[in-house]
Amino acid sequence: MSWFPQIGGGSIAQFPLRRSRTWRSISNQLESSERIRLPDSAAGQIEWQLSLQELSDVEAGVLNSFFAAAQGQFGSFLFIDPMANLLGWSEDLSRPDWQPGLITVRSGVAGPLGTTRASSLTNSGAGAQSLQQTLAVPGDYVACFSAWVSSSVVGSITLMRDGQSTTSSVGPAWKRIYVSGPGASGASQSTFSIALAAGQSINVWGLQAEAQPYPSQYKQTGSALGIYEETYFGGDELKITNTGAGLSSCEIVLSSRT
Repeated sequence: MSWFPQIGGGSIAQFPLRRSRTWRSISNQLESSERIRLPDSAAGQIEWQLSLQELSDVEAGVLNSFFAAAQGQFGSFLFIDPMANLLGWSEDLSRPDWQPGLITVRSGVAGPLGTTRASSLTNSGAGAQSLQQTLAVPGDYVACFSAWVSSSVVGSITLMRDGQSTTSSVGPAWKRIYVSGPGASGASQSTFSIALAAGQSINVWGLQAEAQPYPSQYKQTGSALGIYEETYFGGDELKITNTGAGLSSCEIVLSSRT
């Protein structure tokens, strides 16, 4: 499967960005004048209006080649919501979306906002263990995985995205840490994980994965959303305008089936 290309240092879109969602219902009017309406869940779609400015010649060429390969609005591709937290159940780490290994998860822990929406992770094993979630984020995509962490014992904690990792200090004060960059080249999926050393216990909140280089404001999630594997261009013409020496702009409309 192909995927919409990132631009710059790993962005999918620029502001302003417009996203609109539509739903369809099926209506049947009976002879008695009673009307029955049912949702047509398979017909829902999201429309994206992207305004890309100051594109380099290379970026404009990549977009043009991608459009040609998709044959305009004929071919589908993967598109990732640039405003979404892609992780499923970001505050319910007991859900099947998460693979905890031998880590014990306890919810209802006091978090950085004064609520009890954080969780405690404890590794009682003899070796390192990871809490992880795998998503259909292409390995070639730049992505950012972040979390708020704290611990009653000063130590260190590691965040990973496939083979890339970052290790940060952790202590009683809550702090946000993140790992950013591409994953495994050519892979169709990415695994985001937080690793605990043997015997280590930490508190976590605000786990978030985004298809961009740096973390944005945390967004709580339920079921995993934001990755649309059936997306189409909105037309059969891609207009790229030259705005200066080596610079271009482009207006793109996309439609994703939900």
